[in-house]
Amino acid sequence: MAKKCSAHAEPREEKTLLQNKDVSHYGLTRNFRLHLKRDFEDIFKNGKKVTHGGLVLWYRPNLGDDKLPKMAIAVSRKLGHAPLRNRTKRLLREVFRLNKYKINHGVAFIISPRESGNLINFHTTCKVVFELWQKAGILKTQDF
Repeated sequence: MAKKCSAHAEPREEKTLLQNKDVSHYGLTRNFRLHLKRDFEDIFKNGKKVTHGGLVLWYRPNLGDDKLPKMAIAVSRKLGHAPLRNRTKRLLREVFRLNKYKINHGVAFIISPRESGNLINFHTTCKVVFELWQKAGILKTQDF
């Protein structure tokens, strides 16, 4: 009779190692996102606007006590069907998540894609977003 493969028979060391790791700094926590309607309205009304590569960026220094850069994404249905809009948002969030330490502290901004032609993969999205941030002057160092 052949042995049965059972998941519980495997050593549990890997599972406990994964649980013990602190991976919270890899995520995009609530502290880095804009949520309130008044914050959106304030940035749209009093912020500056920059466009580049099919993206529109509204930004302004964050007036609160928080020194973290904050981001929001506003995607219109005009961009395309839901899977395309969701993929665009995922790409933009990932670029921000991996590069949030390169942005000046205290900046709050909203990115709105107007066309998805330049946002086909992570590398082109990253390039376009960095050029947009550089044009806006919100990068800590301008050598990107």
